[in-house]
Amino acid sequence: AGLPAHSRSLLLRLSSQGPGPARRRPGRRPLLALAASAAVAAAVVLAVTALPRHGGRAFMNVLSQKGRQPALAPAGPPEPESMLDPTVEAFATPERQELLQKLESRWIGLEAEFRGGSYPDVARDPFFTTDVRGLLRKYLLASQLDAEEALKRLRATAEWRRDWDVLSYYEPGAALELFGEASNPGAEMYFADSLGFDRRGRPYVAGRLKFANSENMHPWRHLRAGVLVFELMATKVAAAGRGPASYILDIGDVAGVVGTVSGTGGLDRTYDESKNPFYAAGAGTADAPSPRMVEEFGSLDNGFAVLKAAIKILNLHYPGTIGQVFYLNSDMLFWGAFKIFSRWVADRGSIDFKFLGPNGWRDEPISRLLDTYSPEELFREWGGSGPTLDTDAFLARAVGHYEAEAEARARGSSPSP
Repeated sequence: AGLPAHSRSLLLRLSSQGPGPARRRPGRRPLLALAASAAVAAAVVLAVTALPRHGGRAFMNVLSQKGRQPALAPAGPPEPESMLDPTVEAFATPERQELLQKLESRWIGLEAEFRGGSYPDVARDPFFTTDVRGLLRKYLLASQLDAEEALKRLRATAEWRRDWDVLSYYEPGAALELFGEASNPGAEMYFADSLGFDRRGRPYVAGRLKFANSENMHPWRHLRAGVLVFELMATKVAAAGRGPASYILDIGDVAGVVGTVSGTGGLDRTYDESKNPFYAAGAGTADAPSPRMVEEFGSLDNGFAVLKAAIKILNLHYPGTIGQVFYLNSDMLFWGAFKIFSRWVADRGSIDFKFLGPNGWRDEPISRLLDTYSPEELFREWGGSGPTLDTDAFLARAVGHYEAEAEARARGSSPSP
């Protein structure tokens, strides 16, 4: 139904598989586990969660409908100043321009080194090729305008991308595989590209935390799937050239509906991380992509450890990707945990965090989202007139979009990594 043949075959294969193992009865959710979930969200990344599932039919049902198409940046006249990447203004002075040119010259040499040696794929890596000057500006700002430190961080990012095999995210079938419980058990994804844009033409990520299930999260599989979302968002931000993306994460109830796409939580109940079979089996070390990853991130044997790894990846390798975060309908425990764990976000000073909801003493009204997003670009559940979240069907729409873009790249009809 409009999907490329490769994606349709994968969806059919998913839909032919039966339900996963029965879900456990949830127990009390420990304070540390809930705090870790809050912190992951606070870091704009992945949360502590996961459980077996049967998502194939949800993919078929949702993706068989016409997906929501993302808005396109207007072509023709030059962009108004208010639509431009704010980092451009940060380098408007002659001194900053000279610093940027210095780093650009050094990067050309480092890129040549990678091309001829340890990372030849750097030449086709969209992270490094979509907007080179924009990337260098982000790394300079993240390095406190220290060109040597920025170059060191660029080298570390290139090596990490090689070892993490980031370019595989751009291949047809990657998103379907990583979001699906049958193909990636314990993925527990609850956030993805909203396919919408804010009033300045910048994309945003949408998430519903209650679809995450801490009893079934596989640490490395969840991490790998989560990084896909922010990798593809980073490339989208670079291509738009209008500044960082934003993230809307709804902490509230999901109307008593269990997840059917990736995350297996829902039903507005609590889950007990101590029952997670992956942690109990030592997956945090045994299932790591390589011994080097264990050396870098440690053993991911609990949600707290997954949190630390996720924050480290975003801090080091995706600076300037997210500029604003909205938390909707949070409870007191989440709000308190945020105050502690948000300090881990390295560039917190450049990220604007807002709590929106019914609690007037700490929240602003959810209607304030309309200051940032036009009604047609905002989901109806959040006060807009655009598409509905439709429980977690927004995840399936995002996966369909990822797959369509991957197929287009494979055909050569869009920029190829």
